[in-house]
Amino acid sequence: MNEYLRKTSHLVFGLLVAGIIFIVPTYHAAMIIGFSLYIGLILIDLCMKGHTIPVISTLIHHMEREGEFPGKGAFFFVFSALVTLMFFPPVVAAVSVAVLAVLDSFSTIFGIRFGKHRIWKNKTFEGFLGGVIITMALLSLIAPPLYSILISLVAGFVELLSPVDDNLIIPWVVAMLITVL
Repeated sequence: MNEYLRKTSHLVFGLLVAGIIFIVPTYHAAMIIGFSLYIGLILIDLCMKGHTIPVISTLIHHMEREGEFPGKGAFFFVFSALVTLMFFPPVVAAVSVAVLAVLDSFSTIFGIRFGKHRIWKNKTFEGFLGGVIITMALLSLIAPPLYSILISLVAGFVELLSPVDDNLIIPWVVAMLITVL
């Protein structure tokens, strides 16, 4: 498994989902995301039953972590995006999904590349800080600096400390925070 490839795909895929939520009318975005989730589940089921699916099986082989069910991260990501879109305005959902894509990807990349100080489980201070700074910089393009800092820090701590998969929780927490602010 190539973690750099995995996280680069996570970033591109996540920003694509955020773009769909932002650009496409809500109902249609939900239909696209929901149908993608349905197709993804069919592909996961086929892979778990030992079928080889061109391109998909190769991607899973190169990007899936050992011991996880095929497509787990992508499934959780898409499911979380759909639920966030169902409960929050599209712009809030899009920003929340983009925060997940950017923060999670850059935290891992910085952690692998520069991580020296482990702070929680397998996560490093350098990964945490790198993910928060990149997310804050991108958020500052669309939000006031104080909001960008607060949202990035909260999302960073959720990514660092969450007892459940961060793909499930970060968009929801960020969307609630944006709504409260």
